[in-house]
Amino acid sequence: MTPSEVAELQAPAAAPSSAAGSMAQGNGKGNGRQGGKPPQRGFRATPTGVDQAFELWLNRGLHQLYDAVAQEPVPEELLRLIEQDKGAPRK
Repeated sequence: MTPSEVAELQAPAAAPSSAAGSMAQGNGKGNGRQGGKPPQRGFRATPTGVDQAFELWLNRGLHQLYDAVAQEPVPEELLRLIEQDKGAPRK
């Protein structure tokens, strides 16, 4: 995964555009903001019951699938390649 892909995954979810907010208001006026406050971005500070249930389900499923793989030792060849790369000059 490239650094830009990682950054994209870590970025908060984009808020709807002001045009989408205006359309949702139904009056054709304004910028879609209520009370002049900017739209909220990212995740909710406190997860709902559904979010917590999903997180629990996801964690259990991922652990069931990958715990055995995570317990395996790292192959010597991979460790050697990592050590070689650490010592290689950067461009």
